[in-house]
Amino acid sequence: IASVRVLPEIRGEKSEPLPDVLGAALLTAAIGALALGLVQADVWGWTSVGVLSCFAATLVLGGWFISRSRTHPSPIVELPLLRLPSFGRPTIATLLFTVAFLAMIFSAALWAQNVWGYSALRTGLAMAPGPLMVPVLAISAGPLVKRIGAGPVAALGNLLLGAGVLWWVLAVDPTPNYAVGFLPGLIIGGIGVGLALPTLIAAATTSLPPQRLATASGIINMARQVGAVLGVAMLVSILGSPATPAAAVDAFRRGWVAIVVVCAIAAVAAIAIRRVAPAPVTRPQPATATAAY
Repeated sequence: IASVRVLPEIRGEKSEPLPDVLGAALLTAAIGALALGLVQADVWGWTSVGVLSCFAATLVLGGWFISRSRTHPSPIVELPLLRLPSFGRPTIATLLFTVAFLAMIFSAALWAQNVWGYSALRTGLAMAPGPLMVPVLAISAGPLVKRIGAGPVAALGNLLLGAGVLWWVLAVDPTPNYAVGFLPGLIIGGIGVGLALPTLIAAATTSLPPQRLATASGIINMARQVGAVLGVAMLVSILGSPATPAAAVDAFRRGWVAIVVVCAIAAVAAIAIRRVAPAPVTRPQPATATAAY
């Protein structure tokens, strides 16, 4: 109700072309095929026809999507933006970070419920301290980014996320030991998320001109969703279906080690982000603003 009265109404002089609906379907199908192959690899076998077909479908559909994105007047992903180091590098780092982050969150919930026997409510309350770290660090990360740059801050966040998961590898035991084994990893990982996530998103968008911010925000958030799918699929593939409690513990530790490796790779991708001055915000004349939209 307030937006109707407060926000300006700006309309384009001509209608924009419809987004590439087929391209969106191709990208969705490619990601779905990749996730299916990863999730079912433990059941079907990595060299089975089903898994290899999923991976082949991912390549074919992904290639078709890229081909359409190069020529379509309104692509889902504007490929020239990804070729800009100031945008492409943070986007890749965000995708890798989200793979690790979602796998970490999912593994924590599964461990608490399936290994320790926590209820769903108790699991949620046990995990709450981690997310509570995020807003505090997100606010305080701004001055640090101005001082040393987005790349080092985001890399530090990824390393702290990996350190929190590594704590679980070393300290968590099948016997519930929340305060000593589980909680420190949540807090360290939460600090890492608070440093990395807002820094990566800001780094990907602040260097672009204002008229590209909406598109850039859409792409960076799509990278987050893709990373979430791949992170959960990766964890499910590693955990498999252990037959005994001891096998389950070993599977979780393998999954946590994989998350630590992804965090390290994400940190390397983040450190490559260059310090770029924000694009100047201009105040165009009404006709120019209308054309931009």
